[in-house]
Amino acid sequence: MTYDFWTTAAIADELRRTIAPGRVQQVVQVDATSLALEIYAGRERRYLLLSADQQAPRVHLLADKPRRGVDTPSTLLQLLRKYVRGSALLSVSTPPPGNASCAWSFSTPSLARHGSSSS
Repeated sequence: MTYDFWTTAAIADELRRTIAPGRVQQVVQVDATSLALEIYAGRERRYLLLSADQQAPRVHLLADKPRRGVDTPSTLLQLLRKYVRGSALLSVSTPPPGNASCAWSFSTPSLARHGSSSS
């Protein structure tokens, strides 16, 4: 499957309807190239997989709770746990056509003192 602007727009639309706004409760590293966020939204826990695998990059919701798959946490995982866990996922948006990525907007109590941040 081609991961282009239209695919990204459809994914972002689904995520806006299901997890934004929501609260990030947990961040786990599934494998060397994938992370999962546990997000509480709409009175339900949802699990979002973010994978940077070269053969199969993807972003999608999981049906089951993901399990930790690595022994040593990566630096990215540690940063996400520090800055994203406990934050509110405010929105998921798509960039202009020609770019196949999503923009994620989070707000945390520490960021509220300095203004919100987009990631």
